[in-house]
Amino acid sequence: MNICFLLIIYNMRMFIAIDCNNKEQISNLQQMILNSIPSINWKMLKAVDQQNLHFTLFFFGEVDDKRVELIKNKMNEITFQSFDIIYRQIGAFPSFKFPKVLWIGLDEYSTKKLISIFEIVKFKMEQIGFKPDKEFKPHLTLFRVKKPIANIQNYLIKYTNFIAGSDKIDKIHLKKSELFQSGPMYSNMFTVLAQ
Repeated sequence: MNICFLLIIYNMRMFIAIDCNNKEQISNLQQMILNSIPSINWKMLKAVDQQNLHFTLFFFGEVDDKRVELIKNKMNEITFQSFDIIYRQIGAFPSFKFPKVLWIGLDEYSTKKLISIFEIVKFKMEQIGFKPDKEFKPHLTLFRVKKPIANIQNYLIKYTNFIAGSDKIDKIHLKKSELFQSGPMYSNMFTVLAQ
C-alpha cells in the first residue's frame, strides 16, 4: 500500500512597516488636499484608508511559512528607542508631472531617524537572504492617482514646506497584505516594541 503525503506550503505577501499613529491628522490633511484641487472626484484620487497608513521599511513579496518564521526570529533581535517625527512636505512618485502616488515626507531629523531604523531592519533581513526591493525613501502614501489631474503641482505647491503635525514611532510590524476588490487589507503578524 502506497501512502502519499501532500505537503502544502502557503505563501503570504509580506512586508515590514511602521504604522502612522496620528491617523486623524493625516485624514484631515487628505481632506485639505482634496478640497484644494478643483473639480476633483473619487475616480481621480484614491485616498489611502486610515487603517492602512504606514511607512514601508522592507517589502518581501510572496513568502512561505518557513521563511516567515525566519523573518520573525530576526525581527526579535531588533532593539530601538521610541522617537517623535514631524510630517513635512507633499511629494509625488515618480514626479509631480506624471504622479502615480502622492505622499507626505518628514523633516530632516525624522528622515535620518527612520533611515537608521531601516538600516537595522535591512541588516537583519540580509542575514537571512533578503534584499531591499528599492531604495528607501521615508514617506507616507496619502493617495493613489487613478486618473491624470492637469497641473496638479500648481495646487500642491503651497504644501512645499507644509508641516502636517507630529507622530510617535514606537512599534515595527511584520504585516501580511491581502488584495481584495475593495483594496488591500493589512494584518500584523509580528510586532517589535520600542524599549
